[in-house]
Amino acid sequence: MRQIKRQSGLVLALCVAFILGLMMDHQPVQAEQVAYSVMPIYPANQTDADLGYYDLKVTPGHRQELELSIQNSSTRPIIVDVTPTTATTNTNGVIDYTGTKSQRDYSLKASFTDLISSPQQVKVPANGSQTITFNLKTPDEPFRGQILGGFYITQVPNNQADQAIKRKGGATLTNRYAYVLAAKLTESDEIVRPSLRLRKIRAGLVNSHPTILVNIQNFKANAVGKMKVRAEIRKVGSNKILYQNKRHDLEMAPNSNFNYGVDLNSHSLTVGRYNILLHVSSNKGHWRLSKDFVMTRKMVAKYNDQAVELPRNNNWWLYAIFVVMIAIILFLIIRLR
Repeated sequence: MRQIKRQSGLVLALCVAFILGLMMDHQPVQAEQVAYSVMPIYPANQTDADLGYYDLKVTPGHRQELELSIQNSSTRPIIVDVTPTTATTNTNGVIDYTGTKSQRDYSLKASFTDLISSPQQVKVPANGSQTITFNLKTPDEPFRGQILGGFYITQVPNNQADQAIKRKGGATLTNRYAYVLAAKLTESDEIVRPSLRLRKIRAGLVNSHPTILVNIQNFKANAVGKMKVRAEIRKVGSNKILYQNKRHDLEMAPNSNFNYGVDLNSHSLTVGRYNILLHVSSNKGHWRLSKDFVMTRKMVAKYNDQAVELPRNNNWWLYAIFVVMIAIILFLIIRLR
């Protein structure tokens, strides 16, 4: 669970920057200091009190309360949103506890948000603390592997900051701070080996550059950490590698998927039948994943038109001939005079 520690630590604070509008005089509104902290209150079935996240050994149909404490170190009350989330894998290949990825992987039978009570908004007194309680009920049927999720905690912006931004009437950059507190549920010490496979492959744009996006799915109930991926794209039936890349330190949540991108290095997409080969290694296994895909004329035209830094015209030799002809004509006109 080293990947969870990397996500949570004791309680991992994620700084989320939000663009709010353009300030006419370019004077930024000062970001508020982080005035609160979050601590888990471990129940009796916590496996290790030093982890910094919930690691609970549960049984089928098990009911219990999960508590966490929010401390407010400021001199005024604050309002905090606490939202249970299910762990997913974001587009960067990182386990994500923010709940921003709405589409659920079809291999996920029971998610953390299926089992926990609804989000809460609480008021925490100045220089005080507030304990928040959630109700957890595990599936009636036994499950293998792990169910991974957590709590996403954010402070509701105060009215003064909102009014200052509105008065400026343009765009500024302020910081919103969030805490993530992870939670893992298991019923046994049995280790379920992750299994990876390729799903849909399509063209797309990443930072306005043509990219092949291949969807990788982990369809087992175990997370994958320290992933190294080497991707190779060839024409079907050819051994020549057209495009390739390498990435490391990726991770995947249980029963999740994400789009792995292979940048075409500012080359335009071309019509044809291709094969992508992925060599994946991690702390929990090795996989060799291969799949053919087709680039259609419609797809190629769509993304090449939207891409930047692409050679738009390869007929440079026509322009060269045109320039030479103009030069000859001018030369002849001068001679005739």
